[in-house]
Parts: sequence; structure tokens; C-alpha cells
Amino acid sequence: MKAPPRIADAARKRITDAIAQIRHSVSAIESGRPGDAEYENSRKVQVLQARTGVSLDEAARVVARPDEGAERIWGKTVDFVDVAFFERGRRAARAVARIVTKDGAPLGTGFLISPRLMMTNNHVIGSEAEAAALVAEFEYERDVGGRMLAPTTYEFEPTSCFVTNSQDDLDYTVVALGRRISGATELAALGYLPVSAARNKHQLGDFVNIIQHPDGRPKEAVIRENQLVARSGTTLDYIADTEPGSSGSPVLNVQFALVALHHWGTPHRELTDENGKTIPKTVNEGIRASSISSDLTTLRTSLQSGPRSLIDEALQLGLSSDAPAASAQTAGEASARVQSTPMVAHVHDGVATWNIPLSVSIRLGDAPSAQMVSAAASAPGTGAAEARVELDPDYSDRDGYDPEFLPGAEVPLPKLSRDLAKLAAKNLRVGRNEDPYELKYHHYSVIMNGARKLAFVSAVNIDGATSKDYDRSTGKITDPMMGIDGDDASEASELWFPEHRIRDDEQTPRDFYEGQTTFDAQGNQILDKRTSGHRNRMFQKGHLTRRQDPLWGDDESIIKFANADTFHVTNCSPQVGFFNMGIFKQGTNAEMRAASEKQAVHPGGNLYWRALEEFVLTNARAERERVSVFTGAVFDDENDIPWDRGRQEMRGFKAPRQFWKLLLRVENNELQATALVADQSPLIDYVPEALLRGEAVSKPLPYDKIKKYHFSVAELQKITGLAFGATVMKADTFGAGGRSASGRREVRRIEDVAILRPPQTKKRRK
Repeated sequence: MKAPPRIADAARKRITDAIAQIRHSVSAIESGRPGDAEYENSRKVQVLQARTGVSLDEAARVVARPDEGAERIWGKTVDFVDVAFFERGRRAARAVARIVTKDGAPLGTGFLISPRLMMTNNHVIGSEAEAAALVAEFEYERDVGGRMLAPTTYEFEPTSCFVTNSQDDLDYTVVALGRRISGATELAALGYLPVSAARNKHQLGDFVNIIQHPDGRPKEAVIRENQLVARSGTTLDYIADTEPGSSGSPVLNVQFALVALHHWGTPHRELTDENGKTIPKTVNEGIRASSISSDLTTLRTSLQSGPRSLIDEALQLGLSSDAPAASAQTAGEASARVQSTPMVAHVHDGVATWNIPLSVSIRLGDAPSAQMVSAAASAPGTGAAEARVELDPDYSDRDGYDPEFLPGAEVPLPKLSRDLAKLAAKNLRVGRNEDPYELKYHHYSVIMNGARKLAFVSAVNIDGATSKDYDRSTGKITDPMMGIDGDDASEASELWFPEHRIRDDEQTPRDFYEGQTTFDAQGNQILDKRTSGHRNRMFQKGHLTRRQDPLWGDDESIIKFANADTFHVTNCSPQVGFFNMGIFKQGTNAEMRAASEKQAVHPGGNLYWRALEEFVLTNARAERERVSVFTGAVFDDENDIPWDRGRQEMRGFKAPRQFWKLLLRVENNELQATALVADQSPLIDYVPEALLRGEAVSKPLPYDKIKKYHFSVAELQKITGLAFGATVMKADTFGAGGRSASGRREVRRIEDVAILRPPQTKKRRK
């Protein structure tokens, strides 16, 4: 089936935008150095290690000195492959089918991703009704003698499972197969091509293989005459020959592992770059397997138990499969293993994507139907932005919070008391000699209060010298714009992930905040377009470590993954309305930048909870300095707000009234530690009966009533139970300006917060 115009137009634009990548890759390929096409060294290392079995250190050495080790690892020419290549290809081909109408008209290609589920494009099968009118025809192919085999046909069973995404840069459908209509081959004998989110499956310059039914013909393959030339947030571009009918074909690497779902291959001779040069007409586009895996992980929690179990099985196979294409025997064995293995090890019911339809003055919609979940329906208005949140599936490479990050100062993670340690969630995959409670992410770490399902602390390192901004709508990484573009209005992105290193009952489930009546934060008036999609629910999912904070460094892949890491549910806490970002102010970028520089206020409002941290981050970027930030909730079991919303699994859950931050930086060659506490009690107590019903109020909340405090570190230690250590205690700025060395004081303006310790003078010897 030919891709519809909207998909073709979008693909053309993406390919045009990627012209620099394409030309660089083609140049590297034509010069006989295809490995030079890939620009992410970390990806090169992981791909090399996965394909050769050498250690990561050895792979890194080869990547760093390709002329010294490449031949030993890869052989003298890319034309040499292991003879197992043919067997892997044969196994992979068995899982591929022709999709036809019940009267035999061909529409496209599909392939099994598990013993029961088939994947194809949304533009091939776009609805349950369409699926019910089609069949999957396996073994429509010739044998070694050129004779046609007798095909085996299965009907689709969309009532058992149907998940689709119509976005032009995702464009996939997963649907269950039902009874066999004709032929003799059992599904278990066909194998499957697992959908994995691993990033060690491809690099630019790689050969890919496409198994397809072009124009409805018997099964064919495009083998090793096609190479990857560009990569975007959700798509791969490759030079290959495909025809109509190839839509829905698997794009496979040299080991026949799935790297993409082919969805567009129309010739585009008319495309030229900015210099008028024609883009190679054979560039085709596929949807990255990792993007589909992430999207399925997002959508599965909206399904009922039956469809969800089938999706979970497919996701589990993608996580655990060692072989790119399972044989008939291994397919059955793997299926049995999945069914007998608790899903909590990898994929949880709490997996997370809080895709909540936000509408003014209406109740949020119920979960989508069990058989069909569309990303467009789940998150209206988010469009392709959500697809840019790309999660790194390999948690072993997370560096976490670095206690030696600040120059000349060592600041370890806060220590738990013996009583708090009893409440903490244990990392089920902790390494030897590692903190058993620390969950490491890219550039930040979290310690969870498993009893309260919220974080004790989220600790982040921020490097102002290499800080970056990441646009989730385009996937582009740019130099920072001083934090004045209202980017934190995207806090309600709704795309969140579970933490599979701790138990499900030690974290909040994805749909816990759904079903709250909403209204505009400024009454009924729609705000500036940058925040018009962010409504004032009673409790929003507020980031603890901010999305921008860990986005730094020179490795663009790490920046993208660090962005996604902040969307783990462990980094989320219930915060009322715009409590965590202030009230949006109208104004131009220049006006807001001037206000930020002169008054040190966050453009989103003058609530210092955000303003001081933004002020510190802005200066860190401007001065190319380093900053560390600890953030958490103040747990007060006696006074916090019961908010289990009638859910059995959340019985006893309470929303914290207070949140704290500890800002750490080095200035005047000395560590400076500033402790802040914000109390959202005035907003909670404003309409407690509405809060407990999960509703909003009929008029704007009085944000100016939020209580804001500058705390001493000693006082913060007292109310949290955490031990910050003697180094931080000594660096406390609370005593500056003649204030007492311990306690708290309410503040109304950012200028009231002391952010520098008084100069230390040496005592004279008598």
C-alpha cells in the first residue's frame, strides 16, 4: 500500500532536513570507510561490543584507534560475513507475511514480533474494522527450485489486541492473530522478530536487509545493497530498493535483528538540498524499533489485562532475546519462559506514560478501549513531541550523581538514618560495593521512600560549561537560551516511565493522577501558546530534578537519554497546580531575559521555589560553573494529605505539604549551601473537600499564599531526617547577614534569600 500524502510529505521533509547526515554518510561509504558515517562514539562502542563479544574496554580502544584494530575485529572487507548469516536470514524470513484482503488483493507486509502479535504500518491497517477484513498470508514464496509453496493463512483477531499510532513519524500497528484459515504451518513454527529498545543494534554506515512482499509479489529480500545514512528522533534513513507493497516490512541489521519498520519508499527525485543538488533517489525511511518499543511501553498501561499481557510478552521478548530471530523451537520456549516469569522484573503495571487529555472545565476521559490505543487519542496536542522522549534501556551505563563534581569539594548523597533506611526502596539490581538504595540515572540519582512511593531525595549535577537545551518536538540539541523560553511549561509532558529496579508497590502508577477536573490557572482565560496545554489540575506530576538540569556534556545521545531519565516516576511528586513553576507572565523573550538578569526572577513568576534555582542555573551557564542540587519532599505522616483516590494499591498514600531544595556551588573558592522549603498547604487547604474528590475549584488558586522559607541546613536536616554531612553544614549560607546559624525564616522575595556565606576571617593568635 502506498503511503498517504501526509506521511510522504513528512518523510520528504525529514529527509531534506537530514541532508547533511545523508551526504556525510554517503561520502564515508563511497570512500570505503562506512564506520566513519556514525557520529556517536558511544553507539559505535556498544554496537562493536554486541557484535563481536569483546569487552567494552576493548571495543572502546578499537573505536578510538580504528586503523589499529578494525581489521582484526571486522575482517579485511565488509563483504565477508559469517556463514550463519544465511541461517539467520532464513529464520527471520519465516516470520514475514503478506497482508491481503479476504479476496486476495495484496495491501502490504507484516511480521510477527511475538508468538501471537503481528506488526505493520498504521497506513496499512489503521483500525480494528480494517484488520477484521484482512488476513496474514505466510510462506507466499518460492522454494529453492523456484516452485511456489502452499501458503498458510491466519485471520486477524483485533478484539484480543490492537494497538496503533497514526503519527507520521511512528506509523505502526500491532494486532493479534487468530485462527488458521488455510495451510499447515503452526504459528509457533514461524518464529518472530523481537522489538527491542537496545541501542547496540545499528550505527550509520551499516548494511541493512529488508524482507518484503514488493507490490504483492512472492517474498523477496533486499540484501546488503543498502546502508543506513541518517537517523532522527524516531526514524532511520537508508539507501535501498523498495516498492509499493513493502510498507510494513522489517528492516534488519547484519545479524537480522530488527532495527526499523519500513514505512515509506516512494522515489523522490524532485528533492534537492539547499544548493540545488539532488538527494539520492533511493533514500527510504523506516520507524526505529526502539521508538516503537518505547511507545508500546507507554501505551500498554491503558489496555485491559488480556491485550496488555500480549504486549508485555512482546516487550519482554525484546528485552530478553539473545537471538535476532527466534527459531521454531526457541519461539515456543521463549514464550513459555515469558509466561512463567514475573513481569515485574522488566515491564510493570506501573509503567508510565501519563498521557492525560487536558481540557478546560471537563472531566478527564476514561482509559481508551482495550483493543485500540492511539497516541493521538491518548495525548491530544502533544503530537510528535512525546516520541522524542527516548529512553536508554541499558541502566548499567548510568553514572548517577557524582559527589566529587564541585571543584575542591566533596558532597556525598544525604545519608539515611537507620529508621529511614527501613522505609527505603532497595535497588534490586545494585552492583557490588554500591549504595543499595541509590538509583542512578544520567547525571542524577534518586533514593526512594518505598513506603511513601516518593523520593527521599533526587540529586543532580549541573555543568554550566556544557549545558544544552533539548527540543522534544524536533529532537534538536542546541546551546542554552538562558532558560527564559518557558520550557518548564512542558513539565506536564505526560510521558513518564516506571522504575523496574524497585518493586511496583514502591512507586506511583502512571494513571494515578488521571480523572481530575481541570480549569485554566488564570480563570477561564487561555494563556500564552507556550502554556495553553498545561492545565491547572489539583495535583500535577511535578519534576523534582528538573528536566533541563542533567542535559549537559558533549555526547548528544547522553543528552537525549538524560532528558528521558527525568521522566521516571521516581523523579515525580504531587504538586498543586503551577506550584512548582510559578504563574506564567506575558512578555517577549528580551523582556523576560532582562527581568531575569536584573531581578533574578523566573519568567514563569516570582515564586522563589523555581526562581532561585533558575537564577543559579542561568548564572552557572553564563559563568560556565558547576552546581549540584538536592530536592525532595518533607514527609509528615501526621499532617500530609491522604490521597489514595479510592485505589486499593494506593491505600495510605499521602501527598506531601512541603518540598525542599538544597543548592550547592563553589564561590569565592568556598562551598556555598542554601536550603529552601516551599509549603503548598495554603493551596491544599484552600478547598480540601474538592481536593479529596479529585476536583479543581471554580476560581484561580491564590498562589501568592504559598509559604516560602530559607532554612538552615541544620533545620532542614531536622525536618527531613537526612544527614547532609559536616561539609555541607559548614557551608550553610543561612547565617549570612547576622542571622542566627539555625532555624528558618519566611521570605517573600528572592532577594531575601542569602546565597553567600559571610567571608571567613582567620582568628589572630594571642
